[in-house]
Amino acid sequence: MAIQGESRRRTLAEASRSAASGAISGAAVSAVLQPLDVLRTRLQTDATSGTHQSISSTAHSIWREGGGVRNLWRGSSATVVRVGMGGAIHFFSLQLMREASGASEPPGGPPGGRGGPSPGGGTSAAWLRDAGMGGASRSIAVLLMCPVTTVKTRMEASGEAGARYVYRSVPHALSVIARTEGMLSLWRGLLPNLAANAPFSAIHYMCYKQVQAVAALHLPSHTATSFVSGAVASIVATLATQPLDVLRTRAMLRLSAPAAGSSRFTLLAGIGPRLAKRAMQTTLVWTFYEEIFSRWKRAADVPPARPLYASSRKN
Repeated sequence: MAIQGESRRRTLAEASRSAASGAISGAAVSAVLQPLDVLRTRLQTDATSGTHQSISSTAHSIWREGGGVRNLWRGSSATVVRVGMGGAIHFFSLQLMREASGASEPPGGPPGGRGGPSPGGGTSAAWLRDAGMGGASRSIAVLLMCPVTTVKTRMEASGEAGARYVYRSVPHALSVIARTEGMLSLWRGLLPNLAANAPFSAIHYMCYKQVQAVAALHLPSHTATSFVSGAVASIVATLATQPLDVLRTRAMLRLSAPAAGSSRFTLLAGIGPRLAKRAMQTTLVWTFYEEIFSRWKRAADVPPARPLYASSRKN
C-alpha cells in the first residue's frame, strides 16, 4: 500500500509539473501571437457576410477602428486564460492517461536510448493509442474551457460583429452572457470546437512523432528536430481542421450561414493567419514546455524524464 501511495504521489507530481509547464508556455506564446488570432476571426467574420479582403487590408481596417496597434491584441486577456488553463488541463490529462496506459515513455524508445528512433517507429496500435489519448485529453480541455473560448472569440471580433460584444473583462463577459443569453450560451459552438480541436491534437501528435523519427536521423540537434517536426505536424493538422474552425467561429459569434452563391472557399477564410499562428504557437509552446519541464525535474532532483513530445535522439 505504501508503494502504491508513493506511486500515485509521483504520478500526480509529474502530471502537475507537466500541467504547470504547459500553462506557462501556452500563456506566454499565445499573448505574443494574439494579432494572428484577431486577423483570423475578422477574416472569417467578413467572409460570412460576403466581404473578402486581403490580410494587409484587414489589418489596416482593424487598426483604423480606434486604438491603433492595440486593436490587434483585442481579447488578449481571454486568450491567455484560455490557452494557459486549457494547456494545463490538456497536459495534466495526457500525462495521467499515458501513465495509466503504461506509455509514460515515448513510443520511439526509452529516454536517453541510443541510436534514435527508427523511421515511423512504434506499432500502428501505439500510434492509434497516442492519437486517442491526444484527442481525448484535448476534448476534456475544450469542454471545460468552452465558456472562456466563447468570450475570447467575441472579444477578438472587430467591425460590425465586434460592435455587438463590448466587455470590460473575462469575468464581466461571462456574467453578461450568462445573464442575457442563458448559461448554455457559454457553450455555444462546443460541437464544432470539439470537432476542430480533438482531431487537431490527434493528427498533430501522430504526425509529430512520425516526422520526428525521420528528422532525428538527419538534423544536427534536438532543438532543430523538435522545431521541424512541430512545424510540419502543425501545418498538416491545421489544414485538415480549417473548415471546422470556421464553423466554430460562426457559432460563437452567432453569425448566419453565408448567403447562397457564396464562394466555396468561404470555409478557408482566415487560413493564412491561422496557419501561421498554429504552426508558430505549437512549435514554441512545446519548445518552452520541454525547457521548463526539464528544469523543474532537475530542481526536484528527480531522474530525468522526457516531455511527451521529446525526441529520443541524443544531442
